[in-house]
Amino acid sequence: MSKRYLSLANQGKNAWWRYGLTILIVVVFWQIIGVIPFGILVAFLDLDGDPSTQFNPEKFQFEGVSHLWPYLALNCILISLFIGLYISLRLLHKRPLISLITSGEQVRWNRFFQGFGVYLLLSATASLIEALSFPGRYQLALNLSEFLIFLPIALLITPIQASAEELFFRGYLMQGIGLKIRNPLVPILVSSILFMLPHLMNPEAQKNMLILASFYFLFGVFLAFITVKDNGLELAMGAHAANNLFIVLIANYYDSALPSPAIFISHLHPVFALMSFIVITIVFYWVLLKSRSRPSI
Repeated sequence: MSKRYLSLANQGKNAWWRYGLTILIVVVFWQIIGVIPFGILVAFLDLDGDPSTQFNPEKFQFEGVSHLWPYLALNCILISLFIGLYISLRLLHKRPLISLITSGEQVRWNRFFQGFGVYLLLSATASLIEALSFPGRYQLALNLSEFLIFLPIALLITPIQASAEELFFRGYLMQGIGLKIRNPLVPILVSSILFMLPHLMNPEAQKNMLILASFYFLFGVFLAFITVKDNGLELAMGAHAANNLFIVLIANYYDSALPSPAIFISHLHPVFALMSFIVITIVFYWVLLKSRSRPSI
């Protein structure tokens, strides 16, 4: 691919007001329109007259409700983000969606699935090591009938939800910053800070704000770095989808921001999560990117 990833914004119109209006539109779709299904679900539970089904605002958790409904409501938020971004990209910036993903004519699906497979395998290995090192930390929570209903929906929606975040944070924002600042380190760091901030509202972040803020920031840095290094968003989209699918299907944790009928459940241990993530990123880089040349804009 001849074009550098961070210069792909040059394919469209880039006046400052277009970025300001796009961000406003994305925020409206993301934080207002996208929250409507969540609000409807909360209101329905308040009005159904059944005290066993409710939304607990202190824990930010739904109680007595199938995992499917809060999962769908929460994912509508990020799907709405994607819709707002797509509309703005086409109408305001006059550029195709693929320009947020790759400089080639087609998405490199082989890189997506490589990122997905390697990250999924490393996540499973880290969880297995944790389970063997700390017996009893993971508890079997499988409800087979609920899991089988949930499985195809999660396989469809979770990659879309993860890709929506990648397209906005590692795609739109990082490319926009890269137009003005030639050093790739600045777009990587700024987009990662912006990625971290909304995730601090996740209920699990309250367990250890400093450690989990570091985790979210480093997760953003990792995804941004591999995007610039690989000259495309496919690896990051695959790794992010694998991370989220592993959580919702295989090993979720109490107070998770993504409630699901996962096979196993555990209490989140922030320090182990951060340390294992650092190891995962090193191995991921060594397997998929070590031989690639240093990125530039």
